Amino acid sequence: MGSYSTKAMNKKLLILIMARKGSDDVISRQNLRLVKNKPLLYYIVKTALKFKKADVLVSTDSEEISELSLLYGANYIKRPKRLTKNSTSVKEICLDALQKLEKENIHYEKCLVLHPKIPLIKISTINTFFKNLEKKEPTIFGISHIVDSKLGYEIETSKKSLKLNPSKKPLGILNKIVAFNIKQFIKNNGNFVSPFYGLKLSNDETHSLRSYHDFGTFEQILNRKKILVRIDSTIKIGMGHIFNMLAILNYFRNDEIMILMHKNRNLGYKKFKENLYNVSFFTSDDEFNKILTKFNPDIIFNDILNTKIPYMKKLHNHSKMIVNFEDQGEGRKFANLVFNPIFEKQKSLSNEFYGSKYACVRDEFRIWKNEILSKNIHKILISFGGTDQNNITEKTISIIEKNNIKNVEFILLLGFGYSHKKMIKQKVKNLQKNNFNIVLVDGSDFMAKYTRDIDFAIVSNGRTVFELASMNIPILAISVNSREQNHNFVEEQNVGIKIDYEKSSYEKSLKNSFEKMLNYNNRKNYKKNLTKIDLLNGINIVVDKINHEYNLLNNLDGQ
Repeated sequence: MGSYSTKAMNKKLLILIMARKGSDDVISRQNLRLVKNKPLLYYIVKTALKFKKADVLVSTDSEEISELSLLYGANYIKRPKRLTKNSTSVKEICLDALQKLEKENIHYEKCLVLHPKIPLIKISTINTFFKNLEKKEPTIFGISHIVDSKLGYEIETSKKSLKLNPSKKPLGILNKIVAFNIKQFIKNNGNFVSPFYGLKLSNDETHSLRSYHDFGTFEQILNRKKILVRIDSTIKIGMGHIFNMLAILNYFRNDEIMILMHKNRNLGYKKFKENLYNVSFFTSDDEFNKILTKFNPDIIFNDILNTKIPYMKKLHNHSKMIVNFEDQGEGRKFANLVFNPIFEKQKSLSNEFYGSKYACVRDEFRIWKNEILSKNIHKILISFGGTDQNNITEKTISIIEKNNIKNVEFILLLGFGYSHKKMIKQKVKNLQKNNFNIVLVDGSDFMAKYTRDIDFAIVSNGRTVFELASMNIPILAISVNSREQNHNFVEEQNVGIKIDYEKSSYEKSLKNSFEKMLNYNNRKNYKKNLTKIDLLNGINIVVDKINHEYNLLNNLDGQ
């Protein structure tokens, strides 16, 4: 092979990748070391080639790197030995390559310099570099929080780029990444033309090879899955889905995650923002499709209740793996996995998993246990989820008032989305004046705090029953809608009592059930049954099944 390969190089933009053989003070063969079974060089070349508007050229002194460049689809140009020293500057390497191209009558307008040791540059970043150059900014350095240059510049914030002014203060300039106007560069005798600009790179993009440990960091980042979570939350739906998904996502914290919500069904989005997740909203199918296309997820999580066939087929155009939660719709058969822990026994498809075995309990309930079992009742928790659409809270408090229950402390826990707070606070205040022992808690992230020393709980018949059961707390579960009437965990496992709010006899049923819960032998029996149930391993089972399915689909098992 000759000193260069420049076939089919006819575009106006050039991406020049610097990849020398190496020297004594760098990691041996660093650009050829394997990361995920591919040379480090592979990743920067493949990313550059995806930017179709530019030709890609590798400047190297290595025959092996030259051949690999051709294999991966890039051209190469041999770098002379005099330009392989540690002291060799980026501008010297650029000038050498551009002059050789000139001799071949190959001309470019703009150039972006990249390096294999900074392999995680995104296509969108490459595009931003060239777009800024179109605005006649002569030189743009990639910048980070890492100090990687003896050059001193101060950052002055502007709209889309960061202007750099000369200073004695060293800042995070990545001198292996620079874009420049070629005509101005040549005219300036092979020197970058000021004023210089800086483009802020993401945290991943700024990871640079500095030690052997960095190979592991690169591999970890490259192994990340892109997970899109499609989730709804309204007063009607409640916030159980939000907390369930937060618990699950904690086990995918090394992956890239996007939360996608309909703008009119985004009640719980602040919970995701509090946990620093990227949240996007849509109002139309077009917006939805654009977000899906741009994010390009490896996995889609659906937590939107029952799905339909057209919706699921559309998702498969964007991802080959879809995981649905609490889905009994016709679309569920098109999911790779469906988890329905809330329903104990169902005739299921091969991709469905039913029952409490797959319940995902939040972290706080995995830490604390309730050991209370006394003959006399001292404390009872009342909670009807994040929204309590039917205001069962008020109706339950009224029953307590009507039956004059003053010898028990009630912990009344209001959800973040409960819309009758002003009214219920006044009602509780009036009852307290009449010697009712009611403690009102307005929205707490630490529910376990109020469950550690209670005798039993009165709650809606949703996911909360699993969390209470994991702490060995007997449950009086109230099904607040027709969907919850099919939640049979409490009855099936005999860990408490289940009643239906929508039945006309609700008040009578609550009173009778309350009396049964007061019975020491009943609670003792419920406690005994609770100790036989392992609910803490459910989330591990769910996560393992998701990862196993992903590995199968991507031929990763056994690697």
